[in-house]
Order: sequence, then structure tokens, then C-alpha cells
Amino acid sequence: MPNEETALERLRSSEKYQKLFATAFPGQAEPISWENLTSAIGAFERMLVTPTRFDKFIAGDDDALTNREKQGLEDFISNGCVTCHSGVALGGHIFQKFGVYQDYWLETKSENVDEGRATVSKDEADLNVFKVPGLRNISKTYPYFHDGSVRDLKEAIRIMGKIQLNRELTEEQVENIAVFFDALTGEIDPKYTENPHL
Repeated sequence: MPNEETALERLRSSEKYQKLFATAFPGQAEPISWENLTSAIGAFERMLVTPTRFDKFIAGDDDALTNREKQGLEDFISNGCVTCHSGVALGGHIFQKFGVYQDYWLETKSENVDEGRATVSKDEADLNVFKVPGLRNISKTYPYFHDGSVRDLKEAIRIMGKIQLNRELTEEQVENIAVFFDALTGEIDPKYTENPHL
């Protein structure tokens, strides 16, 4: 994995990035710095906020979600998914053990068993602990789980119910939750999905 200096060297070797950083950070002797790089990444990420119909619903527009999506939200809440998937991004702010009631790889069919944070921390308490992903745009961001072992969203929902909540979700509950997840999909400005031409 490249370190900070390697990243800065790559940026400094590009005439295009030299011009872009000089424009974004005028009057600085060295506009391509770690502080400016992290500021630029932060500014880019803030532009990726994708307002959704769920946001309109939360803001009080009862008609923003279909009845099926509302049922999916109810199933999501009543089955305990919000214990970990909460907050603005419906997750992304905590770490949890993956496979509370069963070893995750038995359900995900993962080819390689990852020990999670324990690999770095060397703390047994971190065994199979991973960052809980945010669910915004989840319908569009497969494959799922830390190792990309599951490609189907409904299968991922079923697995989460079983190994995280010790619940055998019904086919209807899985379908409802998947439909609700579609309401978490926002439109990304096309200019942020194009590869840069450098």
C-alpha cells in the first residue's frame, strides 16, 4: 500500500494535477501537500452526497416511499437491523463482529477467511470485527461484504438476518427490505462518475 509520500510524488509528477492543485490552493509554495490532498478528497466526497426518496420521507413527505418500501423499512427496524445500520448513512460509523451467531464464511462461502481488525490490532477481541457499511446506494454497490463474496442483495440480507440477528427472515421480509433499499439510492451527478483524463 502506498504511503503518503508515494501518493504526493505521483501527484507532483503529473502536470495536470500540478495545475489543478495550484488553482484549488492559490498562493501556496507547495500546493500538492498531504493536508491539501485530504482537503480535496473531502471536498470531492461531499459532492457525492446523493439525496434519496428516503431523505424526503424522513423530512416528512409521507408519499416519498411506496407502501412496499414502508413495509420494508418496518421489517428493517422490527428485525433489529437498525442496531448497527443507523445514522445518516445507515451505518459506516461503528465496528461489529461479522458472524455473531455463526461463522460468517459458512454462509457467505468466502474463499479466504479474514480475521478482520484482529489482523492489525493483534487483539483477540477484534477477531472477525469489521466496519459496518453504510447502506446508501447499497442496491448499486455489489458485491457485498468485506470480501465481495456475495453478489445478490437478497442473499446478503438473508445472511445478515441469520448470522447477525439469529433470525430466519421470510422470503417476503427479504424482498421488502430489498425494495426499501432501492429508496436509499440517489442520483450521482454524472461528472463524478467519469474517469479523469490525465
